[in-house]
Amino acid sequence: MKESLDDRIQRLLDRDEELLACPWPLFDDVRSASDPAFYSEAMGAWVITSYQLLRDIVLDPATWSNRSPTATYEFRNPVAEHASAIEQESEMAEAVSRFRNRSRGRVLNTADPPEHVRQRRALNRAFRPARLRALEPEVKSVSDSLVAAFAHRGRADLVQEYAVLLPMVMISRMLGVPEEELEMFKGWSDDFAIPIGRARPSRDEVRSYIKSEYEFDEYFSTLVEQRQAEPRNDLISDVANAEVDGEPLTYEERMGALRQFLLAGNETTTTLLGNIGHRLATDHDLCDRLASNRDLVPAFVEEALRHEGPVTGLFRVATRDTDLGGKPVATGEFAWLAFAAANRDPEACPMPDAFNIDRESNDHVAFGYGEHYCIGQGLARLEAKVGTNAMLDLPNLALADDHTDAFMDSYILRGRTTLLVTFDPLGDVANR
Repeated sequence: MKESLDDRIQRLLDRDEELLACPWPLFDDVRSASDPAFYSEAMGAWVITSYQLLRDIVLDPATWSNRSPTATYEFRNPVAEHASAIEQESEMAEAVSRFRNRSRGRVLNTADPPEHVRQRRALNRAFRPARLRALEPEVKSVSDSLVAAFAHRGRADLVQEYAVLLPMVMISRMLGVPEEELEMFKGWSDDFAIPIGRARPSRDEVRSYIKSEYEFDEYFSTLVEQRQAEPRNDLISDVANAEVDGEPLTYEERMGALRQFLLAGNETTTTLLGNIGHRLATDHDLCDRLASNRDLVPAFVEEALRHEGPVTGLFRVATRDTDLGGKPVATGEFAWLAFAAANRDPEACPMPDAFNIDRESNDHVAFGYGEHYCIGQGLARLEAKVGTNAMLDLPNLALADDHTDAFMDSYILRGRTTLLVTFDPLGDVANR
């Protein structure tokens, strides 16, 4: 019997390896069945693959709320169910109690106007263009030191040895926290991603998630107090002292913003860098063209974002009865905005499956659209540009014979977990 479209969506939710690696045919079929949206019983949401409809939805926050962007309410239930059992463990009782009882105020990517507008006004300064321009030499220095660690070998895992570390080191430096604790910060970041794109996280995963939230809040609340008393030139100080019209951010807003900065500041950029490395290691003509003309790198980065973006899709929930192209939608129903699919909508992008850095326009939605446009997109683009140039400096870059594609265990965050490559060994990269 032929597999139904909803059965295939269920396989995506179950993180089927084939679909995580290549969701594009599924998205094409959903688009063909959409008029203009397809309702998935498996997902419990309307699946939005249309570029124009997606933009219409994100520009209407009064109708489509952002308060649950990474999961439907039903998908959140397993977390609550596991928490009840974990609370019986004596060493976890306080952490679960705080997890249950802390204010669940909406912050940045879970907030709607007017709270979101206020928060963005308060925090935009943290990623101001002047600060990012001043960071470029430091990003390049960190990049050079990472490459120097493996350049002499002629072989590396570009995800684990480069793509993971570059954004993690940079967001740690921007936050103003000790780099010797990088492994702890990365562990927290990975745990924060556990509920994102996993419909049924295990009890052990939920335990790690709750434990990391508790440890993070304990650690960063102390630093926020210190930065309020003695500000520095770092993100923690920006968050600790941010205010709008004389009103400071609340405690939950500060902690929520810092959690999001840590997670979004490395996970999605790691994915982008891994995708860039794979493209350069497999498309040798393009790699040679870029190596001989570095002015093309920004256009290459934009096409990498469009063609294989780090975020497959996020949810919105209807705040009132509405419709999608004439199809009735009731209050409380969800829509899954498939940004990766919208970026390959042929109505908006000619020959969308082709990787083409010469497109006349590339108005992709890899960083979102409208008021929720990614606050850290400037940093991600900077790190992607530096990272691309670093990989172009590896002569005869190619996939290693023993490389096998493996992707993150999430239907929302899509990225390779390893990228084994070979290249001609280099000398002292750091001092070139």
